[in-house]
Amino acid sequence: MDRDRAGRTALINAAIDRETMLAQRLLESGADPNAFDAAGWSALHFAAQNCDADLVQMLIGARAALEPRDRNGNSPLWRAVMSYRGGPEAITPLLNAGADPDAANVHGVSPRSLAMAIANYDTAKFFER
Repeated sequence: MDRDRAGRTALINAAIDRETMLAQRLLESGADPNAFDAAGWSALHFAAQNCDADLVQMLIGARAALEPRDRNGNSPLWRAVMSYRGGPEAITPLLNAGADPDAANVHGVSPRSLAMAIANYDTAKFFER
């Protein structure tokens, strides 16, 4: 599997660039949905950060791990909450797939606690169940 200087695979770069069709072709040709880059980010981390519902769902469907951790211990759900822009694009499919809302990072901050602390959007509503 070829990687760039940041340790990223073609699938990770497709997620970064929001290239859903390319990501689909890569997955169909055997790309590993659980590969991670030098910072510990997976394609699902980037899709979640981009609030890209289609790519998040595609990666979940391809059996991407829900709880990979980057160097700071952040999961894709944590990234989705941090990057929240007012819609359920990434948070809802991750929660529905079973992502852990209480998995704390290395600083003790979980997606749920982050949602409760963010004041610019009503992210807490996703964690009221």
